[in-house]
Amino acid sequence: MSVPEVRSDGDVAPELGSVAPVADPSRAARRPSRPTIEDVARLAGVSRGTVSRALNGGRNVRPAVLESVNDAIAALGYTVNQAARNLARGRTGSVAFVISERQEHLFEDPNWGVFVKVFSRELRPLGRHLLVTTAQDRSEEQLLGDYLTAGHVDGVLLALPYDDEPLLARLVASQLPTVVLGRPLGWEAAFSWVMIDEEEAAFEIVAHLVRSGRRRTATVTGPLDTSSGQGRLAGYRRALGMGYDPVLVAHGDWSMQSGRLGAEQLLERGAEFDALFVGSDHMAIGAMQALREAGRRVPADVAVAGFDDSVAALMADPPLTTVRNPFEETAVEAVRILDDLMAGRGSGRRHVVLPTELVVRAST
Repeated sequence: MSVPEVRSDGDVAPELGSVAPVADPSRAARRPSRPTIEDVARLAGVSRGTVSRALNGGRNVRPAVLESVNDAIAALGYTVNQAARNLARGRTGSVAFVISERQEHLFEDPNWGVFVKVFSRELRPLGRHLLVTTAQDRSEEQLLGDYLTAGHVDGVLLALPYDDEPLLARLVASQLPTVVLGRPLGWEAAFSWVMIDEEEAAFEIVAHLVRSGRRRTATVTGPLDTSSGQGRLAGYRRALGMGYDPVLVAHGDWSMQSGRLGAEQLLERGAEFDALFVGSDHMAIGAMQALREAGRRVPADVAVAGFDDSVAALMADPPLTTVRNPFEETAVEAVRILDDLMAGRGSGRRHVVLPTELVVRAST
């Protein structure tokens, strides 16, 4: 058996009698290359600067010259290298959607899908790409803060911030354009934000339960270190006035399981109630399961109301009385504000409060 020759450069020569592959010198020539702005200028018979001005709106370019440039672009199939353009302008073309939520809750809650869909739809015509990420704990939040403030994104859409999140301070210090979904507790003046009047909406739905003849209304709240959790509990308390009883209050974390556990806690306390206001539709599904297993009929024994008017409200059995939370309008408004901030349009922080609507269904 012949021994392959080892060359001085480390390559192994082919064995005797074998045929070494021969590079095809015409292959590279046959591979089409992406047309450049110089190719467009050459074909149109103009300077590179003229092509650049034509691509950026055609200012100071005569109509006949602009037509020649456009014809050259069409003939060559030239497209703008958006990544290179963004780099030259100090932009990334990306916006981060940051959700302060554990992943298991993120994937079970249908409301997040609405935000992702609308954000992507609204950012696409602006030439921007959406990145979705979570901040589940302090160590992850530290890494995320490093990433966001190192110039990897042009702006941030931040959902569900908690009242002690270090990320808020990092974003303020970096001056990275940011819009918060909800009211950032303790940082209201530092950010632009879009929200609903959580307290007023909760007041309206609990008042509906009272007006319908229910004598004792319990609640399972959202997390009380968020503006949504605090606002909805405040509305519940205000609607009950002197009838407020802390024994009728249990706490959840927006997950379906926490709604179930909250309802079970209320039942285990032996507290009598004939109505239950739950801080979200998703939690209300879990609460209704607990009531059903305890032999409580909805709405005959206990009227149940949720919050958000999400897909979960229609999936409930019976369909859920709730508050319509305008998620799509919130997302559209947040992108509009963020686009202005990234473009340097306007001044100061913008605070938008959107209206809600009581939706009455068979659960009450």
